[in-house]
Amino acid sequence: MPKDVAAQKPRPGTSGRPGLDRVSGPMIPPNSGYSDVMTTTPVADHPAGRRRRLVALGTGVVAATTAAGWVGPWLAPPGSVIGWLCDLTTHFRVYTALAAVAGLVVAFRHGGIAARLVLGTVAAVHAVELLPAWLPGATAGAERRDGAVIDVVCLNVRYSNRDTERVLEYLRSQRADVVAVVEVDGVWADAIASLGGDYPFAHVKRGDSYEGIALLSRWPLRDAEVVDFGTRGMPSIVATVITPAAEITVIATHPRPPMGPALDRELRHHLREVGRRAAASESPCLVVGDLNATPWCEAFRGLVAAGRLRDSAAGRGIQNTWNARLWGPRIPIDHILVSPDVAVIDRRVGPDVGSDHFPVEARLVVPSRQRDGATSARSMPRRLSFL
Repeated sequence: MPKDVAAQKPRPGTSGRPGLDRVSGPMIPPNSGYSDVMTTTPVADHPAGRRRRLVALGTGVVAATTAAGWVGPWLAPPGSVIGWLCDLTTHFRVYTALAAVAGLVVAFRHGGIAARLVLGTVAAVHAVELLPAWLPGATAGAERRDGAVIDVVCLNVRYSNRDTERVLEYLRSQRADVVAVVEVDGVWADAIASLGGDYPFAHVKRGDSYEGIALLSRWPLRDAEVVDFGTRGMPSIVATVITPAAEITVIATHPRPPMGPALDRELRHHLREVGRRAAASESPCLVVGDLNATPWCEAFRGLVAAGRLRDSAAGRGIQNTWNARLWGPRIPIDHILVSPDVAVIDRRVGPDVGSDHFPVEARLVVPSRQRDGATSARSMPRRLSFL
């Protein structure tokens, strides 16, 4: 073979055509300003592809969490493992809604149409559930109603919290008419006894840790009793508070948190029985305490339905009470629920008092009732009952 022909024979792996010997794609014209070495990045590894995959993953998590909370109770038996897990997601519904809105914003920049549609639907579903918490109506005309105005405080002191003076100072400054205190152990029972000058009427059931409970009042307590609503070892207190203008039944309660399917069944039963007791009351009724339930879970819905009760927070937004020791996520599990004949003037979350719960404060209007043969509150003796 002639030398000049051999010199022109292409090397293995090359095309023999100028401009294509060092590229593995379309020919790049000379002097085009691009490198003559072309590298390709798979679409899946491209930054835009990775962002789209992350948006899709986040969309799936938000959608699954939402579906679990809404559809789970209809598909899974109450108290089953699946039913319990699905119900747990409802406690964090506010944060799921925020995640859906944030994800929707990101999806408009980095996601596809499907992600936008799914996140938009999830955000709309949560809006239907959550927006009524801010809508007016529950407080309309409350200030104009005739009756007795009473101030109510609910506080979980956390039994391991030993900053008793901070709590006592708060309760003295509040001068509430009725106070429900939960997680009252021996130390807290002794501390509460020092409030006799501010709350001369009290019924206290001390416990070894979180099971203790107390009901304090500036007004006499009639028929005060410790009641078991089906949660063994977690007593509640039921009493009639006799104010100068009205009588009101108060149920102070604190069920165990639903830390498993069995405890979830126990919580539902406990709150359902509390609701039945409230519905049977002949006088206006309050249910007060750390219920270990948010307004969106099945146990809370069962309580409200059985007791024909209203949430005093309605129309005032989401008022988170736990965990006071964390910046977030916080959820509303401490409640003051009222019967339909009780008007709510104000309801708010109190200051940090050293517990892992914030106090709940409410100002209510209780309709005046005629009490045949009732004894004046001033003439009734002071009574402190410690069990």
